[in-house]
Amino acid sequence: MTNDWEQENKVVMTKLPREDFVKLKRICEREDKKINKKIRELINQEINKTHGVAVEGKLRKFFIPSENRVVEMVEVGEDE
Repeated sequence: MTNDWEQENKVVMTKLPREDFVKLKRICEREDKKINKKIRELINQEINKTHGVAVEGKLRKFFIPSENRVVEMVEVGEDE
């Protein structure tokens, strides 16, 4: 029997040139992170940078008098 966590994740594999792997390993050592964790972070950063993060909420406009500008923000409700 598999749990929900296993069903939501997929394995991604790639081959790296030795020089790139050595650089990645040094970064991981410097940040005290495991290679898989760092790879997940880098993939998420790239996906979010390119495609953004989907959120649900109410679009609100706010006027900031000190800056004389209007900003739009999405007001996100708390999970119940």
